[in-house]
Amino acid sequence: MPVSDPLTISTPLANKPAVGIASKPIAGALLQSHDRPFSALHRDGLFLLLLTAAVVGFWVPLNDLYALTKQQDHYSHIVLIPWLSLYAFYVDRAAILSSTRWSPLVGLCLMAAGAVVAWQADGAASGPDVLSAQILGFVFLCWGIFLMCYGISAARVFSFGLLFLLCLVPLPAAMLNAVIVFLQRSSAEVADVIFTALGIPFYRESFIFSLPNLTIHIAEECSGIRSTLSLLVTSLVAGHFFLRTFWGKCALVTVVVPLAIVKNAFRIVGLSLLANYVDPSFITDSALHRYGGIPLFVVSVAILLCLAWLLRSLEERRRDYRAHGYHAKV
Repeated sequence: MPVSDPLTISTPLANKPAVGIASKPIAGALLQSHDRPFSALHRDGLFLLLLTAAVVGFWVPLNDLYALTKQQDHYSHIVLIPWLSLYAFYVDRAAILSSTRWSPLVGLCLMAAGAVVAWQADGAASGPDVLSAQILGFVFLCWGIFLMCYGISAARVFSFGLLFLLCLVPLPAAMLNAVIVFLQRSSAEVADVIFTALGIPFYRESFIFSLPNLTIHIAEECSGIRSTLSLLVTSLVAGHFFLRTFWGKCALVTVVVPLAIVKNAFRIVGLSLLANYVDPSFITDSALHRYGGIPLFVVSVAILLCLAWLLRSLEERRRDYRAHGYHAKV
C-alpha cells in the first residue's frame, strides 16, 4: 500500500483560516505586550533616557524627600530604597534584559497617571501630603517607563523591585499620626503588662505611668515608629531574597509590628526602672536614652532573620515532602 507524502496531506482544519487573533477585541489586544520594533540596545538606551528625564523632572520633590530623611528620623530608611530596588534589578537582570516584548499602551497610561498625580498634588493635598503625592506620581512614572520598555512579563519578574519603590512615598500626615498613636497605645499596654509581671507599683493614666519616684510619659517620639518602619523594610527585603512562598513572606511581615511593640515596651520599662531606682538622668539626659534603641533594634533584626531562616527550612521541608510523596504515589 503506497504511503502518502506527509507534506502533501491536507485536512479540513488545515484549510480553515486562522481567526484567533482577528477575533480578539481591539482593547484586549492593545493591553497585551507586543514584540519590540527596535533592538535591545535601543530599548535599554530608551529606558535610561526616560528614567533620567523623570529624575530631572522630579528633581525638586526628590531633593525635598532627601531633606525629609534628614529632618525626620523615621524616614531615614528611604535613602536605601532605590539602591535595594536596583539590586533586585541586578539579580533579575538576565530575565529582564532578555525580554523581547514591550507594553507601550500600559506604560504610557501609567506615565500619564504619574504626571497627573504629581501635577494635581498642590491642589489635592496640603502641607507634607504634597510631597507624598509628588513622590507617588514619580513612582507611577517609573512603573510606566519600565512597562513601556520591557513589557508585562518582565514586570512580573521584577514585581518586587517595582512595588518596593512604594516605600519611597512618605506616609500622609493622617496615616502617620494614626500609626504613631497605635504604636504609643500598644507600647503602653505591653509596658503595663511587664510592670505588673515584675511587681512594680505604678499608677497609669493613658500614656502616663506614675512610679514611686518619678512619672513618665510615652510621647510620640517614644512610639517606636522609626524602628517599626525600618523593621518592615527589612522584613520585605529578607522575605524576597530568602523565602519562596507567598505565605512565608506574609508571615515574616506580619511578625514585624508585634516584634517592634514588644521591643519598644522593654526599652520603656528598662529606662523607667533605671530612672526610678538608680538615677533619674537615665530617662532625662543619657546616652542610653538616646542610643539605647540601637542594640534592641539589632536584636530585633537578628530575631527577624532567625525567623526567616526557620520559614525557609519549613518551605524546603514542605517541598521535599511533596516531591517524595509524589514519587511514592507514582
